[in-house]
Amino acid sequence: AVVGTRRATPYGIRICEAMIEGLRNSGCMIISGLAYGIDAIAHRAALEHGLPTFAILGHGLHTLYPASHRDLARQVAAQGALVSDFDSGMGPERNNFLRRNRIIAGWSEATLVVESPEKGGSLITADLAFGYDRQVFAVPGRAGDPMSAGCNALVRSQKAELVTCPQQLAAAMQWTGP
Repeated sequence: AVVGTRRATPYGIRICEAMIEGLRNSGCMIISGLAYGIDAIAHRAALEHGLPTFAILGHGLHTLYPASHRDLARQVAAQGALVSDFDSGMGPERNNFLRRNRIIAGWSEATLVVESPEKGGSLITADLAFGYDRQVFAVPGRAGDPMSAGCNALVRSQKAELVTCPQQLAAAMQWTGP
């Protein structure tokens, strides 16, 4: 899984794209939540580099949130899948996203948090993955940078292993190729 903030900085965008590009020959698939920011960047990078990608939705399949990701959702469905645990007509209600985050964390061998402030859905996903005894990784950021506070806290609390390049992630997961 690749998760992070909805308001990605140029640093977060660059790191997310580089991490996924570097995993293109690892045999992994990318799972995320089709949200703004890091989620969408992760899906687009997976599509660009030929990795299967699964979007876990926080609503039914007859709805799409955010609506601006309609084309991205079509591309994801063609190279992976759109997955929902909700009835078709269920809209994007606030409580649904915690349930979605549980699925993201549970389906993934590893969760990578690319960029996150001190609070947010990506940290909930990381905590769930940690609780499920899955590998959790975090990309560090600058000390004092509010957009990196969540990643830095995950590393500080030893809930996540620090990674700075895709080779570290692939080695830790023993991904050797398709």
